[in-house]
Amino acid sequence: MIVEGFPFWLKDREYLVMRIMAACAALVFGASLAHADPIEDCNQVQDRELQLRGCTAYIRLGKGSPENLAIAYLNRANIYAQRTKYNLAFPDYSAALALDPNNPLILYNRGNAYFDQQQYERAIGDFSRAIELDGSFALAYYNRGLAQERLGDNAAAATDYRRALALDATTVKAQRRLERLQSQ
Repeated sequence: MIVEGFPFWLKDREYLVMRIMAACAALVFGASLAHADPIEDCNQVQDRELQLRGCTAYIRLGKGSPENLAIAYLNRANIYAQRTKYNLAFPDYSAALALDPNNPLILYNRGNAYFDQQQYERAIGDFSRAIELDGSFALAYYNRGLAQERLGDNAAAATDYRRALALDATTVKAQRRLERLQSQ
């Protein structure tokens, strides 16, 4: 059926129905693909549940480079640690380290989890190893200083805070902690 006064593509009803069906199919198909990429889901940070599912799916695929799989394990471990599910976080940190032993972020994040668990010696070990891998890692120095301070080694803590400040003068927290230690 052809209707006068409409654009050519609206004149043919069959053509119009096919276009509408194609548009609907594209919307449905596109919506199903919106979260079908485990890499994108694993690397986004707005929705932690989606990130957890994406990382798990990517790990299960097992097809990425060792470095990319290590990041997926690291991201998943960080989510578990944030949820205080350390029994799940630590095995993922270990898997990430096995895949990419020279990535200081893995050691830094595992050190944070040890710190949160009040395992300060282990935290210091991981922060120290992260610093060995990246000597300009100001946050690793700062966090190692926090762990040193918790163990009562204020001199070592002050040294780490000074180093963190030397590397990143915007580290206000390090400056405050150092001033507090010096005033004691």
